[in-house]
Amino acid sequence: MKGTPVLLLTVLASLAMGVAPADEPAKVGTPGKPQDAVFMTASNPLMYRAIRKARAELAGFLELAEAPRKSQQDIKVRVTLLEGNAGEYIWLTRFKQDDNGLFTGYIDGDIHMKSRYRKGDRFTFVRGDIIDWTWTDSIKGVIYGAYTDCALATLAPADEAAKFRKAHKLNCVF
Repeated sequence: MKGTPVLLLTVLASLAMGVAPADEPAKVGTPGKPQDAVFMTASNPLMYRAIRKARAELAGFLELAEAPRKSQQDIKVRVTLLEGNAGEYIWLTRFKQDDNGLFTGYIDGDIHMKSRYRKGDRFTFVRGDIIDWTWTDSIKGVIYGAYTDCALATLAPADEAAKFRKAHKLNCVF
């Protein structure tokens, strides 16, 4: 399927996730080099399940995001950024919904495809664009949501993925 967005993010310092055409298989780079990347298409069954789980829990997350407790930090949503025929999923922080139902947030990370957007830029989206969400409990040190990160971590070497999940107390069951 040409044009199907793929997911991009950094899971570990030595493992970056990247954009690939949807008709190409997932690619895994050699761990240990900052420019190495792994790719996963949105149509991958594991990624599809991750997005479905995040969307099923989205209403509760958006309610939390409107009035978070002090310990609920790093509140973000992941949406699709489309530029021409390319797509990349990006994390947005400090997002708010206006009276018309539009959300505005700020890009929280580098864009790896050719784009007019950069880290820190304002970005407008609708609820249906949200494919994942996350927040951190600063007291417990636990990350909630981030299901797409979990899906991508399956492409990392098993020991690296396990370290990542353990370090962040990430629940990757979905």
